[in-house]
Amino acid sequence: MSKPVKNNSLPQLKGESVVLRQEDFKKLGEFLYYEGSLLSHFVNAKNEDFIMKWVGEKTGFHRWLLFKTNYELLHRFFKGEISDRELVIQNPEEHVYFLDIDQDINWENIIKVKIADLSVDYLPLPDSFYQPGDFEPYGENLRIFLDLHFSRLNKLYKIPDAQLAFAAEPPAPKYRAGSGK
Repeated sequence: MSKPVKNNSLPQLKGESVVLRQEDFKKLGEFLYYEGSLLSHFVNAKNEDFIMKWVGEKTGFHRWLLFKTNYELLHRFFKGEISDRELVIQNPEEHVYFLDIDQDINWENIIKVKIADLSVDYLPLPDSFYQPGDFEPYGENLRIFLDLHFSRLNKLYKIPDAQLAFAAEPPAPKYRAGSGK
């Protein structure tokens, strides 16, 4: 992971101010935790996956990097195919959000930044990869789930052809009323 900034001079952000509704995001679990969240998994109201990473603090707030991800990218990350940095850069939206969270856990100063304009100071180190055992139980369980999810894509199952079955009976005999013949 990148080295979080712990002083009053956070790198400048080049982007546009946007509104994200905090209540539209739900934390599913922690990936990394040390005296507080460092890396967490969220979903939004559309059930899209996001990662929130702590990147520094300044008097009165903590700065977080929020970016969209998906199961494929997370699986590649957990398999060691892509680094922490590539997980951010390859996100499906080609931009990230920075938000400042105050002591009351309010999201403020939300800035949308294009990947091309992202300061390297906010990116994870290029040689930072997932290491088994470093993550919290939630992260490890998600890794196992994704391994199972993607392993099933490689199996082919023969589905039996649909069969039609019906019963046919001969037509009922016709009787004439009358003579008894």
